[in-house]
Amino acid sequence: MRFGLFVMPEPFPWSNWTLSYDLKLDEIALADRLGYDEVWVGEHHTGAYENIPAPDIFLAKASAVSHRIALGTGTINLPYHDPFLVAERLAFLDHLTHGRLIYGFGGGGLVSDKRFFQLDPAEGGPRLIEALDIIEALYSSTEYVNFDGKFWTVDHKRIQVRPYHPRPQFAVAGMSGVHNFALCGSRGYAALSIYFTPVSVEANPGVPDLGAQGAALARAAEEAGRDPAQARAGWRICREVYVSDSKNAAMNEIRESLRQSYDYLFKVGLAPLMKRDATMPDAEVTFDWMVENIPWIIGSPSECVAQIQDLHEAVGGFGTLLFNSREWVTTDRWNRSLELFARYVTPHLRARDDQRFRTELADDALGGG
Repeated sequence: MRFGLFVMPEPFPWSNWTLSYDLKLDEIALADRLGYDEVWVGEHHTGAYENIPAPDIFLAKASAVSHRIALGTGTINLPYHDPFLVAERLAFLDHLTHGRLIYGFGGGGLVSDKRFFQLDPAEGGPRLIEALDIIEALYSSTEYVNFDGKFWTVDHKRIQVRPYHPRPQFAVAGMSGVHNFALCGSRGYAALSIYFTPVSVEANPGVPDLGAQGAALARAAEEAGRDPAQARAGWRICREVYVSDSKNAAMNEIRESLRQSYDYLFKVGLAPLMKRDATMPDAEVTFDWMVENIPWIIGSPSECVAQIQDLHEAVGGFGTLLFNSREWVTTDRWNRSLELFARYVTPHLRARDDQRFRTELADDALGGG
């Protein structure tokens, strides 16, 4: 299993936003040193909480303070942008990062952003698909490309600075359905699941759970002649993650600040996507309920290991766990959580870090127990 950060980010509107950028860059540099595999940065334009409008610009600076960690746009919201300019800018960024870029795309999940760009919600998906078709055409040919679509037109253009790798890794995020997961399976993209998607939904029609998303991903991959296990290996699941001395200590440390985050999420209308039962009142979607029922990964290192193993089994397997990067505690506490996870959780979930596993192999080779 691989591990990374998902940086929306979400500084509170009354906090120092200039400082928030610097702190997130410091966090990425720390994650790089601690051995985390990747970091994703989101795009938002309204809402007053998520304050990075151009993840590619932010990642350009992040690449200068890190050395090995992969850098993903999580996501470039294609319905809002000229696909040729997106293709050109990302290929250029790919070189600036020396091939560490993951090309992450989405349809835009924030309702206020869609209103801001006067986007008909029904057009989000089709615009995303058409833009992806254009970007793939631009990257797959050295000739001039022409494209006359419903939403976008490309008139005799080609990419001068081509991607660092001949076939860059594309990724698409999904939030309110399984269609983007089927798209990822059929095209060989990596899939991203949002942090508040429940593992399973009991009675909430129209709201997908992680099980349904993973099944759609694997089924579409198999129908397209791709390996469904490989599709799952490319699946990123984002969760709220916080490590402390115990579950009780972890919950007490973040309890007050997280309320402000979820008040914002409820205000923008996302509470229904968190419920396992459609009849559940919003007031019952509490911190304690979410920890147990989404569920979150929270507690001591050993508790987090067990929770991740349960998550992996419940959804049928996935490749990467992404932490939702938060500002619920002071930097020293958040960095301690990252370090505790890297030191004491990851060794149980990827054999390359577990010296006990290597010792057992050596014992077997020598004929020991």
